[in-house]
Amino acid sequence: MDRPAKSIKKLYYSIGEVSKLTSLKQYVLRYWETEFKQLNPTKNKAGNRTYRQKDIDLIIRIK
Repeated sequence: MDRPAKSIKKLYYSIGEVSKLTSLKQYVLRYWETEFKQLNPTKNKAGNRTYRQKDIDLIIRIK
């Protein structure tokens, strides 16, 4: 069986993963949520931010 390509994107990313992908500190991402209303990641039941690809695309545009 063929394995799927590594380029498959995840549905949700943690703030730590987004921080690494964008080279931004986690506190910067949290601050930007207060400054850019369109940046509004959902939170899971534990209260952790879950970013989608559209959120990451927006962060890159803001950056």
